[in-house]
Amino acid sequence: MAYINFKEENYKLKIQLEKRKKNNEKNYNYIIKHKNEMTDYSPENRYSYEKIEGEFIGKKGTLDEIDFHNIENKDILCASFKYCTFANVKFINCRIIGCKFYDCKFTHGGVIFENCIFIMDDSIQSPSLNNETNYSCEFYNCEFYSKFKNSDLSYAIFENCLIRNTFFEICMMKSTIFNTCELNKIKIGDCDLSGFKTHKCYIKDFEFDDKFRTKVDEKTFFDKLIMRKKDRDEYEGTYMIYETIADKFKENTLDNNFGEYYFLCKKTEHKTLDPLPKISSFIYRVSCGYGERPFNALFLGIFLIMIFALIYLFVGVDIDDKYVIYNLSTLRNFNFIKFIEDYNESLALSSGIFLGVGGYSCEPVQISLVISNIEMILGVITVGIGTGAFVRKIIR
Repeated sequence: MAYINFKEENYKLKIQLEKRKKNNEKNYNYIIKHKNEMTDYSPENRYSYEKIEGEFIGKKGTLDEIDFHNIENKDILCASFKYCTFANVKFINCRIIGCKFYDCKFTHGGVIFENCIFIMDDSIQSPSLNNETNYSCEFYNCEFYSKFKNSDLSYAIFENCLIRNTFFEICMMKSTIFNTCELNKIKIGDCDLSGFKTHKCYIKDFEFDDKFRTKVDEKTFFDKLIMRKKDRDEYEGTYMIYETIADKFKENTLDNNFGEYYFLCKKTEHKTLDPLPKISSFIYRVSCGYGERPFNALFLGIFLIMIFALIYLFVGVDIDDKYVIYNLSTLRNFNFIKFIEDYNESLALSSGIFLGVGGYSCEPVQISLVISNIEMILGVITVGIGTGAFVRKIIR
């Protein structure tokens, strides 16, 4: 049955991240050598191709959006910003291409990116037919309190960033990677998350705020969430995030992806339940993995067959018209070979009763009939649950 292999996905993500960084570096070197040929852009003189360190961009204080400093219709190419602060500033219709941000802060009243483009996807080298550059921006150790509206963040890299109270609205986020970031109070509305990936992120208060529908696909990947406090509140928040992600995959008719995050949701929710619901959740999990692990029914069935086979020997069983029971006196003169032979007969009996096909030369005695009835009932339930789970996965 198809499922998400998180270890494999993370391995592929690391390779993809390394290739993207090398691709960005290659494109940067090419553009620096041929910047006079970049006729499709009008590089902004103050920042393009420069290294800017420790600069404050915007307005000081904590202001409302109406009082923000506006930067409009600018092309900022291949700039490197380090230890810079962006505050109370609004970028409108800007193209921010191939820029790198190190230890920068987008804070105070916030930073707005509206109708901005952070990627150069057209080819810059010949031949250009069917070739895409995918030259993206990179953010390292940055802090965000921002709003991205109707912007293209495709192939962007966010690494070790703190992103809080941030809204991504109607954005293209194709193949964007969030690596080892903290996402706190994040909203995503009507975005394209095709190929979007997270890796070892701490996520808190995450939601989709759609008027229409955020798009995800088979390549969209949310890594298992990092836990810090491991208390009840954190577990509750985590399982709700998994539920939010699962519902978004289901909304996009990606049922296998939905199933994996639903499983993680129920698995995490289990840790927050009171004793009685917790027992019910545990049974649901071991029997079929909350409907997402049908092989659990097979493993549970084998386990029950082996356990009941052992119980029959200690309660009493008829083997070839001989009453066999293992008690204290039998165990004092324990014969391993004889035990294996008896257990083999008892195992055949247990299998027949569990699967409802009858026994062989071994039969339960009067006292073990109650045990056999219990096993038969458990067998019917387990086989039914397993069959239902398998059919559900196959239909998907």
